[in-house]
Amino acid sequence: MSTRPSRSCSRRRRAASELVPILLLLLWGVATHSGCGALLLVGGAGTSAIAFATGELRSQEDHSMDTLDQACAVAVEALAYEEIETEREDDHIRWRARTAGGDPVDIQLIQKGPEKTELRIRVGIFGDETRSRLVLEQIHQSL
Repeated sequence: MSTRPSRSCSRRRRAASELVPILLLLLWGVATHSGCGALLLVGGAGTSAIAFATGELRSQEDHSMDTLDQACAVAVEALAYEEIETEREDDHIRWRARTAGGDPVDIQLIQKGPEKTELRIRVGIFGDETRSRLVLEQIHQSL
């Protein structure tokens, strides 16, 4: 009886061994470049969903736009950001500020209903999820 593997078994092993480096390369690419295209959904207190995509943190809030506007003012002050300008329209408010290091901070409130507001936060030019979440947490604490 022969101890050599059959030809079909050898082909499968060779094909599998050729795929391993390709799969590892794909996994590495996804892990290291997920900031631009990745979407992360997390439930939070008082929110229906939080998503971070393309450098911007988005959250659906169960608060009026005016309530969130006041919370943003408190959060910007508490984080010691330099407020540059605030634009207010009927269904949209935009806060622009700078961190102590000079990075831009953009906070947008978009009215979706009487007690529903979409909150968008971007810190830095390309977006920084950790610092955007810090701003969101400060806004939630200010409510």
